[in-house]
Amino acid sequence: MNMTAWIASRLSIGAGSSRSARTGAVIAVTGIAIALAVMEFTLAVVGGFRDEIRHKVLGFDPEVSVMPPYNPEDATSEEYLTADSAIAAIIRQEVPGAATALAVSRPAVLKTDGDFSVLYFSAYDPTAHDYTFERSCVTQGEWPDFTNDSTRNHIVISEATARALNLAVGDRPMLYFVDGRTAIRSRRVTVSALFASRMEERDRSTAYASLPMLQAVSGIESNQGTRLELRGIGIDSAAAAADRLQSRLVAEWQQGAIADLHPVDNIQRSGGMYLNWLDLLDTNVIVIFILMLLVAASTLVAALFILVLEHISTIGILRTLGATRRMVRNIFITTAMRLVLRGIVIGNAVGIGLLMLQKQLHLIPLDPEMYYLDHVPVSMHWMHMLALNLGVAAAAWLILVIPSRIAAGVDPALTVRYE
Repeated sequence: MNMTAWIASRLSIGAGSSRSARTGAVIAVTGIAIALAVMEFTLAVVGGFRDEIRHKVLGFDPEVSVMPPYNPEDATSEEYLTADSAIAAIIRQEVPGAATALAVSRPAVLKTDGDFSVLYFSAYDPTAHDYTFERSCVTQGEWPDFTNDSTRNHIVISEATARALNLAVGDRPMLYFVDGRTAIRSRRVTVSALFASRMEERDRSTAYASLPMLQAVSGIESNQGTRLELRGIGIDSAAAAADRLQSRLVAEWQQGAIADLHPVDNIQRSGGMYLNWLDLLDTNVIVIFILMLLVAASTLVAALFILVLEHISTIGILRTLGATRRMVRNIFITTAMRLVLRGIVIGNAVGIGLLMLQKQLHLIPLDPEMYYLDHVPVSMHWMHMLALNLGVAAAAWLILVIPSRIAAGVDPALTVRYE
């Protein structure tokens, strides 16, 4: 142990010190503990919101979508696209590893004897889309096996829709599709399951059906749909992948390699409302971190000044014996950092303990209509927690530099006579 550390360990901040020094130490430790616990809770909750909302957005929207042909001459778009080998080859080259599925989405009227609701029905190629997210949201019934012809006219609706129409699993309402401007096509369907994603806007308007049924009522072939969905890319990479694919499709169309120009959409636009909301949460995190650092800084500085006043005669003796200003400064920084470490240990115990309770027991509920979740989510990434602890310790050390310089600059001749 070097001299600085030994002297710092001998400076009393416990039972042997004055009442003001003990009070200052308690306030400093409490301030650090509260600041760290709040920052840990904020980091974990915002991370939980980010993970959960992104998971839900990805469940409803693909990262990248190839849309039906667009005619730039008259600015019109066709209603359906044909999934041919040329487009599939371009997708494999430009977005390797992406899972591509043909999808059909159509509005329809779901009618019971006493009421009706307009829903947007979606269907996917069951051999390319595994319905993992959709199955995870099922609350009643069982997700139909859309690869089986027996489930051709089976549907899945949300709990919100079922409540509004007084429907239950096994009921057989009528489904009406408008074909063009006049023709109406109907199907007697069976409700196989109910789902609830807690994203109320999506739940109230979304339903699922089989791909063959939607293709049949749309009058299209088995290789046609309203879009091609590319998944497994990641939200953060979606915009770049979409731009890359769009550029390639435009180039191939201009060269005549493909017959039609296909626009490309990405989740940053289709799910922009939710993703922008998450960005606002990041701003709140920064504000909370700054406020907590100010709390920790004020308590630390106050504790250090109390410590300096408590041991001001010691400063004079050390300076008289030849201690440099740097040595005196390091002594008081080391002493104060002992308080910081105590606060960090207590803050971790409180913060992580509360987070574990919330993660397991969901003690804090939320209104799903406002927050898209029924409880406060928690996502603890241990590397982030470690970085936060190291950041708090580093910030505390930087905060202590200025008041420790004041302590080291005290005149030795005055400090030895200080009462």
